[in-house]
Amino acid sequence: MKEVLKKLEGKRVSILVGIPSYNNAETISHVAKTASEGIVKYFNGDGLIVNSDGDSSDGTREVFMSTETDVEKYSFVYEGIPGKGSAIKAIFEVAKIVDADAVVLLDADLRSVQPWWVERLAKPILDGKASYVAPHYLRHKYDGTITNNVCYPLTSALYGKKIRQPIGGDFGISGELVSIYLSKPESVWKSDVARFGIDIWMTTIAVNESKNGVVQA
Repeated sequence: MKEVLKKLEGKRVSILVGIPSYNNAETISHVAKTASEGIVKYFNGDGLIVNSDGDSSDGTREVFMSTETDVEKYSFVYEGIPGKGSAIKAIFEVAKIVDADAVVLLDADLRSVQPWWVERLAKPILDGKASYVAPHYLRHKYDGTITNNVCYPLTSALYGKKIRQPIGGDFGISGELVSIYLSKPESVWKSDVARFGIDIWMTTIAVNESKNGVVQA
C-alpha cells in the first residue's frame, strides 16, 4: 500500500471509486469495468479506481489489474485487522492523498451494478447538496431483514433521518467526511468498525458530524 501512496503523491482527481475485496475474483472485473464506464461517461474520466484487498487467495487482485479500463487503477493489500472496515480505511487514505472531492464505494461482489450508480452516488456531493449519499435499493419486501427491522427503524428513531439502507455497502462520501473518518482515534479502527461494523458506523458519523448531511441515491 505504501508504494501506491508514494506513486500517487501530487496526483489530483475528482472521483475515486474504492472497491474493498476478499476472494472476489469472479465478480470484481465487472465492477471495475462498470466503475470506469461511469467515471468516463459522467465525469469526463476525471477519476481513479482503487482495489483494497484482504490478501485474497483466488487471484482477485490479478483479475482486477488485468481488467481493461479507461480509468487509471491500483490494487494493494490493506494493513490492519482483517475486515471490510480496514479495507475502507485504506481507500480513505488514498482519497486523502489525491484530494478526491468524492469517494464512491462499491462492493466487489456486485452483479447488478450499472455505470449510473457512480453518478447517483457522487453527483449530490459534487453539487454541494450532501456529504454522504446512501443507496436506496429496490428489494422484495422479505429481503434485507436486518436492514428493514433493525437498522432502518433504529436510525430513524435515534436521529430523525429516514435512511432506508444505512448498511447498504455502496456509498458516496465527500472529501470533508473522509477527513472526519480518518481523524477518529486508532482505537476505533481496531474495534468492530474495522470488520463489518463499518457501514452503520459511517452512516452514523455522517448523520451527526457532516457539513451537508445525508441524502439517498
